[in-house]
Amino acid sequence: MRKLIFGAILLTAFASQAKAQSITAQAKAEVTSQLSISDNTGTVGGTTLNFGKIAVLAGSGGTCTLSTANSVLASGGVNTITSTTSNAIFTLTGTAARTYAITLPASAIVTRAGGAETMTVDNLKARPASAGSDVLTGTLDSFGSDNFTIGGQLNVAAAQPDGAYVGTFNVTVAYN
Repeated sequence: MRKLIFGAILLTAFASQAKAQSITAQAKAEVTSQLSISDNTGTVGGTTLNFGKIAVLAGSGGTCTLSTANSVLASGGVNTITSTTSNAIFTLTGTAARTYAITLPASAIVTRAGGAETMTVDNLKARPASAGSDVLTGTLDSFGSDNFTIGGQLNVAAAQPDGAYVGTFNVTVAYN
């Protein structure tokens, strides 16, 4: 009988120490405004990357480079006729003080209106206002805004046919 009583006391002591324990964990999330891109008038899309009017020699092609600061430089057999150029300009809105990355295509094709002739635009560059230089990252200001300009290089063939050339290219931005 002693064994039975001792066993019952031991079982009771063990059962009182085997109580469940709990610990508190935290759940966490960060809500961020969606990053949106528009042109400088608020319209979704962007303004036009415009290399202006150029002339090309019959026997020699060349390039027309438009910097992100809207400065044009022609080389080879290409000459600028007017200085009516413009950068593509985009405005970003999102969460204040967040950094973002810009992705540009390696090249874009412009095609002569009413024809099949093309030229290539490459060496695309971006200049975020927050960075002040040609880089592919920027930071939204304390109001959640920033803008950037795009420049690039137009490659012109010798005796490129006259006409207005147009095309499109995709610009992507995402939070870092």
